[in-house]
Amino acid sequence: MNRRRWALCGLVLLALCSAVLLFGTTFQLLPVTSSDVQRVTWPAGNITWSLNPENTVVYTGEGTLADEAALSAALNKAFSLWSGSQYHGANVNTLSFTQVADNTNTTFVSGDCVNSIGFTGSLATGVIAETEVTSYSSSTPPFTYHCSSGATTRVCPQKVCISDADIEFSADAFFYTPGYYHPPADYFDFQTVATHEIGHMIGLDHSGLANAIMYPYGDWGTGGVKYALALDDEIGSAVLYPNSAILNLVGGIRGTVTVDGIPAFAAHVVAIDRTTGNVVTDTLSDSNGNYHLRMFQGNYFVMVLPLATDTSGDSATNGVTSIQNFRGFTNGYPGVTAQTGFTGKFY
Repeated sequence: MNRRRWALCGLVLLALCSAVLLFGTTFQLLPVTSSDVQRVTWPAGNITWSLNPENTVVYTGEGTLADEAALSAALNKAFSLWSGSQYHGANVNTLSFTQVADNTNTTFVSGDCVNSIGFTGSLATGVIAETEVTSYSSSTPPFTYHCSSGATTRVCPQKVCISDADIEFSADAFFYTPGYYHPPADYFDFQTVATHEIGHMIGLDHSGLANAIMYPYGDWGTGGVKYALALDDEIGSAVLYPNSAILNLVGGIRGTVTVDGIPAFAAHVVAIDRTTGNVVTDTLSDSNGNYHLRMFQGNYFVMVLPLATDTSGDSATNGVTSIQNFRGFTNGYPGVTAQTGFTGKFY
């Protein structure tokens, strides 16, 4: 059995959010063995969470610090966006979330199997929230793993199981709840940031498309508010936790990206609805250049773009994001370098 832990930065501070691409999501991947790459998910769709309500940075109005009820209300709205996601009148996933007793964790505690949400001063500069995901894996499921509190022995019925996901908001930033109608310009919307971090909690990596909840950059003030999931947020949750009621509406496109005949790793592949012209979803090609776009059924164009050549992901040299923004995805392909030396193609 292997234990793996990594942090996925939530929204990074940007003065302006000017990118115009639409949204898609890739998935966290973890190698169980060198030839066996698996998605990282919870063993069941019901996820509990626990709040540490001690905060000095979330406000419900001018000079009014959010209390536990206001924090819980904003968080429950964020959770409901994921669990209530629908397509053609049916829930796209089997997710459900339950709030349990408060905790006193003041930072990430990876081994207690308590999915804590709280506030910390230990995040990197420019990071306003972060989710740390802990998973266990074995090539021979089912297997057991251990927690430092509560039910100390648990069973994972699949090759990889998330055991713990802690969300911490930066105590060095300022946030506001939806009830604050005229927040200062440098405050972040708490519900929007929470919705992004919950995406990591359920097993989603970042998106390369900028109207996404899961896009790795966000804005402060009312310009950064996102109170709805994009279609590809829904697709991502449906792929990880599929509801049988929508399986007949799900399709996909597979292909291979090569540059000069050589497979291209981490090419940014997007699907565009032929009728509306909207970008619906995206993914990255694997180490063999292969990609698999998942979407609801329809007619699509496919466009292949390079990621940015720099490490920050906000350069205009090529793409709007870099491989550094997909830390969950790169866990599955350690030591492989992203191919950025090509121009975009449209099919």
